[in-house]
Amino acid sequence: MDSLEFVADLERLFDLSPGSLSLSCVIEETPGWGSLKFLCLIGMIDDQYGITLKPRQIHQCSTIADLYTLVSTVKKV
Repeated sequence: MDSLEFVADLERLFDLSPGSLSLSCVIEETPGWGSLKFLCLIGMIDDQYGITLKPRQIHQCSTIADLYTLVSTVKKV
């Protein structure tokens, strides 16, 4: 998984046009962000990357880059 693929997966999850998001985007400012998308995000990460994150781990991420780093780190362990 590279960062561009990860961002593209998030754009699909949030039904956004390609190129709408970048690593510097604040997660909670993503159009469509809410409790339902939060649960969908946990499911997408589990399905796409084969890892289970705890909600508090995601809440500690401010930007998409932070989330990408978390997913990458957990996936390698």
